Amino acid sequence: MDSPRTAVVLVGQNPTPALLSSLTLPADRLLLLGSDGTLPVAHRVARAVERLAGRASVRVASVGPDPHDFGPVTDTLAAFHRDNGGEPWFLDYTGGTKVMSVAAALFHERALPPDRHPRAPRWRHYLDAQRDILRTADGSHPGRPVVGDGVDLRTLAGIHGARWLDDRDPEPVRLFVQGGKQALLARFPDMSPAVRRGVVAEGRVLSHLLRHTRRHRGTEVLGPRQVADPLHPGGAVADFDAVVRYRHRVLCVEAKSRPDDVVARAGWTVTKARRVFGGAVQVLFVHSGPAVPGLRDRVTAYNPALSARSVHVWSLDDLLARLTSFEEVRKAFFPGLGAPPRRGGGARTPVPPEPPPDGAEPPERHPGPGDGPLLVTSLGGSRMGTLTAVHAHRPADTLVLPSRQSVLSGVREAAARTLHAAENPGADRPEAAELKEGGYRDRVRFTPEPVDGADTEAVTGVARRWIAEQRSGGAAAPVVVDITTGTKAMSLGLALAARRSGACVTYQLGRRRTVVCMTHGPVPLRGRAAVDWPLLLPGYSPLTGPLAEWACGEARDQVDADLLDAARDALVRAAGGPVGVWADASLGHPVECLSAQERPSLVLTFDDRAVGLAAPGWSRRRTPGGGAHPVGRGAWAQSVFSATLLLNTGCDVAGTVVALTRPGGDVSRAVELVDWITQTEGEGRGRHARIGFGEPLRPLVAVASPEDLPDLFDTDVTLL
Repeated sequence: MDSPRTAVVLVGQNPTPALLSSLTLPADRLLLLGSDGTLPVAHRVARAVERLAGRASVRVASVGPDPHDFGPVTDTLAAFHRDNGGEPWFLDYTGGTKVMSVAAALFHERALPPDRHPRAPRWRHYLDAQRDILRTADGSHPGRPVVGDGVDLRTLAGIHGARWLDDRDPEPVRLFVQGGKQALLARFPDMSPAVRRGVVAEGRVLSHLLRHTRRHRGTEVLGPRQVADPLHPGGAVADFDAVVRYRHRVLCVEAKSRPDDVVARAGWTVTKARRVFGGAVQVLFVHSGPAVPGLRDRVTAYNPALSARSVHVWSLDDLLARLTSFEEVRKAFFPGLGAPPRRGGGARTPVPPEPPPDGAEPPERHPGPGDGPLLVTSLGGSRMGTLTAVHAHRPADTLVLPSRQSVLSGVREAAARTLHAAENPGADRPEAAELKEGGYRDRVRFTPEPVDGADTEAVTGVARRWIAEQRSGGAAAPVVVDITTGTKAMSLGLALAARRSGACVTYQLGRRRTVVCMTHGPVPLRGRAAVDWPLLLPGYSPLTGPLAEWACGEARDQVDADLLDAARDALVRAAGGPVGVWADASLGHPVECLSAQERPSLVLTFDDRAVGLAAPGWSRRRTPGGGAHPVGRGAWAQSVFSATLLLNTGCDVAGTVVALTRPGGDVSRAVELVDWITQTEGEGRGRHARIGFGEPLRPLVAVASPEDLPDLFDTDVTLL
């Protein structure tokens, strides 16, 4: 058979990779495989594929309620393989959880062994979003350039569960685009000057973008659009002044007549754009008049999460003068998407040959902490998973594989300190010299060079060579490969190394305090990890007294310090063990505190758990010494989500955020917007909501006053 006729594509919370893979793989039959929680996403992708590609068959299936269990994923694919008559099939494992991806790829390799299917590595794919290719497991294969034929803005919004409220540009903007200011004034002679300035600003930006993109294949430009509110028929939950698409990439545009409005609206605009089009969306802010020096830096200072790579700030004068062709527009906002993709997508780094498979099988029982195993793991965006892996397995020696994006500073010493605490319960926190003298630092090492986080083959080679070197040196210890952290491609590379070396593959389930071994099943964790919280919480300082007394006066406009103190005190009282209290250090500085609402003001640490407390104010200062301005519901919701993202960066599944606000006003609408952003649909709300872990990007929102806190603040977090 020249090529498989069937494809299996895993689906997670982000539907765009699944859609692009489904359109790219040359198969007649398609199975979109998600979990119970992502079935709605999978069905939206299925409808889009049926409309765009006309597949003979598109099916949706689930691995069940728990996407972190290797067994159901393997069983589901085994049943599919039998129903498919044992014939070859494509696999794209970009979507789904890490456990789903690894289990699926390992099953694909086992079901289509290379001795019977020598081309099978070319049938396993992972989307490389930087190069827009589907990488394959065959290092000699150049990959498949992503195909997005027929994908338009309606499709991209639709797979994210969003739809336009109206398909036409608002009449004032449409009139300006067609006939300029004269046509606008003729139709709306009584329009106020402020409204007219806004319409003219939007119209000039839209006209310019249309002029330079309308004749180019793969481009689409829409004027102002409103996104339908799923909870209030006929209402809008978000809007954009213009939206531009080039191939499958999106640029959302916001036009402002005043530069200061860019700073104030940036966070909410970026958040709603990512909710409607996914995390890869670009956002352009255009303000009237000449460029304002330092405006882009002010946006970042106000909201550090708004990186320059995806958020652009231009003056209208610069936009009109500098972007005078389609190629200039493309280079400014869609870099890397120039000429149509060539087959190949760039050369890959040569990979040294792996040792031959040693034929070893995993041990009969899972290695316990007393067995002194060798540990191989990776370093992801959060360093927490690396530290807890060291605690869980108590290795005699550890190899950590960082990627080029990993932050290495302090990790080796923190991991050594975690090892020391696990083996010496109750001992004082050791100094660096003690860790070195006791040999703990020598038990944790990094690869000499970072690995390519998208290159499975390279990761497999590095891990296997280290395992072989340890064994050739006489080490008889069992090997554990922990895949909790790092990219999916890195995790799969580690899992393949484990399979070919007779090692155990493990994944940490923070919610259940369990390590799941792919061979031996769940293994309960022993004790709590000693976490180096200053490493994971940069920008936070220990706090002993009330926040309301420590924070500066300006900070008390940005956050509700009294409400935060009440919540902190309640959780400390409820705890059955010691609690660390960490405060956002910026709250003590009158200038730095202007962005404090974008972060948890307090983080309470309970052994290896962290609860972030956020209470963004409803009036805020934008500049030092400036007056406080009222905050909209969208901006308040965005601040909650920004705080959630920040804690997740440091703590991953070991952290959760509780956002607080006082009753009154339109608080319920702000809470609805938090639900819309996080796609939680009001789960776990109300007086009887409880604090939990495992869903770090889903904050709890509590409507409370210092004198009347809901039941969730009676939770003893030390028991979770």
